[in-house]
Amino acid sequence: MRDYALNQALSRGEYGIVYFLRRVTRNWKSKRRIASLGNFDDYMLRDIGVTRDEVQWAAGLPLTVNAAVALEERALRRRQSGRLE
Repeated sequence: MRDYALNQALSRGEYGIVYFLRRVTRNWKSKRRIASLGNFDDYMLRDIGVTRDEVQWAAGLPLTVNAAVALEERALRRRQSGRLE
């Protein structure tokens, strides 16, 4: 019974293959949306609050990282430090 409960917990928890595949799929979609920001001009990117370098950096992240979250955190740190674009 213990093995059954452990296997159920692993398959339903964050260590299951389904969770991993969902996370990679979500990160892939996020990376595609971030890459599409590269088509925006610098004025639009500045209006959004990110730089072209930040967009390129986020688009190059591996699929194990959510590019949208990473881009948001990096842009926020830049703005908080007072650096100009």
